[in-house]
Amino acid sequence: FVNNDAANILSPTDWMVVRAAEGGTAVPSSTTTKRAAVRTKANTHCTNIDNAADVDALAALTFDWPAQP
Repeated sequence: FVNNDAANILSPTDWMVVRAAEGGTAVPSSTTTKRAAVRTKANTHCTNIDNAADVDALAALTFDWPAQP
């Protein structure tokens, strides 16, 4: 679910990345910074899930996300 959440947060700005990749306008740096923060947070959340010692530790996790890009 973490990667799905991250994808949903990133999807509104995916078109900017595609446009830039196809030789169009560059993605604003504020957008790339926020997108990177979402990916970093998703990786952190996945690591925390992997490191949870038991179900109680897993249930205690909170999943905060950076502001939408």
